[in-house]
Amino acid sequence: MAVVTGANHGIGAAIAKELAWRGYRVAMTWLEPTGYAYRNVDSSRIIHTQGGQDEADRVLREITTEGGEAVSISADLSKPDEIIAVLEAARSAFGPVDTLINNAAHAEADDTIEATDAASIDRTFSVNVRGSLLLIQTFLRQYREAGLSQGAIVNISTNAAQCDPFEINYGSSKAAVEAFTRGLCVALGPYGVRVNAVAPGPVHTGIPKSYITPELEQALIPRIPLGRCGQPEDIARAVRFLVSDDAQWISGQVLTVDGGHTWGRCQ
Repeated sequence: MAVVTGANHGIGAAIAKELAWRGYRVAMTWLEPTGYAYRNVDSSRIIHTQGGQDEADRVLREITTEGGEAVSISADLSKPDEIIAVLEAARSAFGPVDTLINNAAHAEADDTIEATDAASIDRTFSVNVRGSLLLIQTFLRQYREAGLSQGAIVNISTNAAQCDPFEINYGSSKAAVEAFTRGLCVALGPYGVRVNAVAPGPVHTGIPKSYITPELEQALIPRIPLGRCGQPEDIARAVRFLVSDDAQWISGQVLTVDGGHTWGRCQ
């Protein structure tokens, strides 16, 4: 069974559906509405709102209508006690967890170096780094107690982990995610757990509508060799591959899924 965090919208929802429709029993986490920030084409900031329980219920209905099995769990992953509760609730619903997708993340409305402060750094890293690591720690404890021998973890990163002057905290936190992905590949390998990451490029995430406005898309397309922005399903299929038996000898890797944008933006 799989736990997918931040699965009430966008990439997380697509991952939850992809896995459920491929036979996984899925426990998906969600958080009540909060502000979510993105940069527009001119580097100004616009705020979208996460969908909370209504969106989680919609995803759950889509999964079960197609014959999948899933439960939704409300959780604030900046709170260690709630992290433990997520894994316990998942185990109570479907048994021991052998697959973990760390997708939930926090981003600030203004993430430039001029705007950052101690509180914004703590908010970002408490979810993106500390929350993900504590989830993995709890996952491993439960995994070993159950006597499992094969497992998979996929951490969702971003191309901002390489360089983005407008997403200093967010990009830095995701660079940390990529670093611990490699370290945990070594630490968890002896237990049969593969650890990888997926780094999406520009994706129409739908939170609640795509942050990629027509103007931003027009600016992005010339720098994406494959000629389009991504869809959540593009990322979900990459995650599904990494947790599947087809990827049994892949661990410690960061798979960039961006239509070639990493190199196209060098033009």
